[in-house]
Amino acid sequence: MKFFLKRADSGFDIFDESARLKYTVSVKTQRNKQRIIIKNSDRQPVAEIFNKKLVFPYFSVRCKGHFYVLVPMLKGCFAFVIYGSTYRFLGDISAGRFSLIDVDKSPVMTQQKCWGKFGDGFEINIFNSEQRLFSLCCAVCAAMYLSALESSTQMVGV
Repeated sequence: MKFFLKRADSGFDIFDESARLKYTVSVKTQRNKQRIIIKNSDRQPVAEIFNKKLVFPYFSVRCKGHFYVLVPMLKGCFAFVIYGSTYRFLGDISAGRFSLIDVDKSPVMTQQKCWGKFGDGFEINIFNSEQRLFSLCCAVCAAMYLSALESSTQMVGV
């Protein structure tokens, strides 16, 4: 399955290959946290992410009755460590190009920057359809991280 993640006014939009809007992502910011809701095309919430910035920023993801925590790690490149899953990241999220793989090295999803009919965004290839929502949550977390990184870089350059 292929999806495209694109920045929208209030968050992100997720399209399928035929340019149909499949999910909307809304972001609500309060003090030191953000609440991110992913809704399907029927406007029903299907996943919820909290981006908290206590000592360090981290994401807590709730989807399909499961709970995961994504903690940023820097070991030569930027990736998340996922608590609550056997999956791990390969690649560099800050470069916009990474893979999510299972413990047996089978691919779950890949993400890369792209420019196409959806505008500037990310192409997401999901290989494990049972993990579609979790994969999309990981893609949203990575996009949120990149947006924060770009904002802080722009502030430094001003």
